[in-house]
Amino acid sequence: MEIQGILKKFVSEELLNNGSTINSDDNLLLDGMVDSLGFLRFVAFIEETYNLKISYEDQIIENFGSIDKIADYLQKRLVSA
Repeated sequence: MEIQGILKKFVSEELLNNGSTINSDDNLLLDGMVDSLGFLRFVAFIEETYNLKISYEDQIIENFGSIDKIADYLQKRLVSA
């Protein structure tokens, strides 16, 4: 499964809990889809799934605002790892 698919599945099933679907370009943070606790869970899931440590400095809206932005960030990190 592609990165976007894995991330969307986690958000839909673990964070939204209401069966709603999300688009890859939906703003997860500004639209209130993911709250602060959910964000921490999401970062932990990403770190565990992709065996990465995400620094606090990287946890910004430019990297984590949407599924597309997260996937871009992860692809860059995975290539450089």
